Amino acid sequence: MASSLETIWDAVYADILAMGLTGITSANIKQQQFPYNPIAKSLSSGIFVCPEDEVLPNFGSNERMEIRYGVSITMIQASNQALGKGALGTLLTWREAIRGRYHDRLPINVAGVHRFYCEQGMTVLPGAFLKQFDASALIIRAVTYEG
Repeated sequence: MASSLETIWDAVYADILAMGLTGITSANIKQQQFPYNPIAKSLSSGIFVCPEDEVLPNFGSNERMEIRYGVSITMIQASNQALGKGALGTLLTWREAIRGRYHDRLPINVAGVHRFYCEQGMTVLPGAFLKQFDASALIIRAVTYEG
């Protein structure tokens, strides 16, 4: 039996594949442990869907514990280190579409999840920029009750 996080991670990955985001194919949406492009520039444009640490809020009930499982979404696009707003257009469109689908909603059915929301991530990742990529990230949280 798969863990709760693995089930949520698989469901979010499948949903992002099905979103039909402009300018990206399913081959460029990767489900892996962390956002790593193993062969330099082998993925020039894409999305990494990766597990993120869970959050355990300080509140709950005597019966169940609220757990917020996370899936990080990192969007990348090759660049030539050009500065200016035009370079981020595609990434910002993907970011807005994903955030809009998941923030304070239940867009997909996953056993035990009663709500999703998005945590802000960095709109621009400076480390990626130095390696000639524009990159943006956010975290999707799935709120569950366990116990």
